[in-house]
Amino acid sequence: MKAHIATLPPPTALAWNVTAPGLETVCAAAGVRLRTVEPGELGRTVGELCGLPGAPKGRGEGAAEDVPALVLWGLDRKALDGFLDRLCQAQVSIPLKAVVTDTNRSWTFDSLLKELAAERREVEQRQK
Repeated sequence: MKAHIATLPPPTALAWNVTAPGLETVCAAAGVRLRTVEPGELGRTVGELCGLPGAPKGRGEGAAEDVPALVLWGLDRKALDGFLDRLCQAQVSIPLKAVVTDTNRSWTFDSLLKELAAERREVEQRQK
């Protein structure tokens, strides 16, 4: 019997509503595949959008916040820190950022965006 080993996709950045021109350059320099999430994909799961093996399938459609967001998968801590530093150096401003976790990989992308936006609003309220 042959064992089947799932091949993991390359490090991935899921971009929602991002128009920053420097993002492509930062991703290319870091070896991160940039994938723009389209409105018709908002109901798909985060893991599915990243191409993770065994990721649950989403419902296909959804609604989301208009706030630009970037969700990263496949970077270790050092690579993530370097990626975020390069974003700052390139003056790429994306208000909502997250990494894919064991928990949120099964969430629909619109659910993750709503959670990130709610967390941001809560932080902003505390700072007032």
